[in-house]
Amino acid sequence: MLLDIKKTGKNILNLYFKKMKKIIIFFIIFLFSSFSFASDEKPGRYFEDQPDVTDEPQVHFIYLLNKDSEDREWDINGKMEKELLEANEKMLEMTKGNQKFRYDLREDGKMDISFVRLDKQYKGNYNMEYPDAYLTKLGFNNPNKLYFSWVDVGHRDGGQGAVHHGYIFLKSKYNTNKNKRILITLHELMHVNGFAWPCTKGAKKSHKFGTIIGGPDGGDKYNLGSSLYNLKDPTCPDFKDSVFLEPTSSTPFNPVYLKCAMAAEVGRGISPDINYEWRDRYSHKKLKKIKKKRTWCTYNLYKNFNNF
Repeated sequence: MLLDIKKTGKNILNLYFKKMKKIIIFFIIFLFSSFSFASDEKPGRYFEDQPDVTDEPQVHFIYLLNKDSEDREWDINGKMEKELLEANEKMLEMTKGNQKFRYDLREDGKMDISFVRLDKQYKGNYNMEYPDAYLTKLGFNNPNKLYFSWVDVGHRDGGQGAVHHGYIFLKSKYNTNKNKRILITLHELMHVNGFAWPCTKGAKKSHKFGTIIGGPDGGDKYNLGSSLYNLKDPTCPDFKDSVFLEPTSSTPFNPVYLKCAMAAEVGRGISPDINYEWRDRYSHKKLKKIKKKRTWCTYNLYKNFNNF
C-alpha cells in the first residue's frame, strides 16, 4: 500500500503543533504562577506570624488567596484591619462593655495580619479540610491562638469555621457589604471558639437561633444571650470564660484544648496536652457524650493529611 506522503506529512505537522501548543501553554501558566507569587511581595506585607507583644492567647488574622486569585491587598491597604476593629467593638457591645477579643498585634501597635496564597487551585466551593491542613503546615498551628482567614474568593457559603481555624469568603454573595462581613466574621469566630456546644441551651447543629450564631435560617443578630454568655450552668462552656477574650475571666478555658481533647478520644484530632482534664469541670451529660461525626480538631491536622 502506497503512503500519501503529502497527507502523512500534514498529520505529523499537526501533531507537532499540538505538542508545541501544550508546551507553550504549560510555560505560560508556569511563568504566570511564578510572577504571581513574586508580585505578592509588597511593602508592609508579612508572610509569617510576627513576634507577639503578649504571651496571652489571641486571635490571628490571615488574608488568604487562591492560587490564581487577584490580590486586592486587603491586608496592607487598611481595609481589613478597620473592619476587624469594628467587629471587635460589636463584640464589646454584645458583652455589655465587659469583654472583646484579644487580637494579635505587632510591636508597632498595628494588627498582625499574615498573607498566604494556597498552592492549589480550587473552583471556590471547597470545605475547610485542605486550607486547615495547609495553614497548619505553614506554622499557623499554635494552640494558644485562633486563626481566622479573610479569603478573597467566591464560595457557596458566606463563611466556615470550627476549632481552631475559620474563614469568610469575600466574594460570596453573602458578603456584599461591610456589615455582612462583620456579622459573618463574628458568627464564624464563635464557631472557632467551639460554640454552640452540644450542651448550649437551645442549640441545634452548632447554631443558636436569635443570636450571633443563629445561622442562615436562624437570622444572625448582634446578640449573645444568656445561652452563650454569662451562663447559670457551670457544667457547660461559657463564652465569657474563653481565654481569647480580654480581660480574662477568673475561670478561663481554652476551646482549642477542650475540643482537641474531646476529638482525640474518638480518633479525630490530636490533643495539645494528652493530660488535659475536662470532664470534672464540664460534666454536662450532653457534652460527655461525644459525637464522632461532629467532633474534630484541626491542631496538627497536616500530620495526618494524606497529601503531605
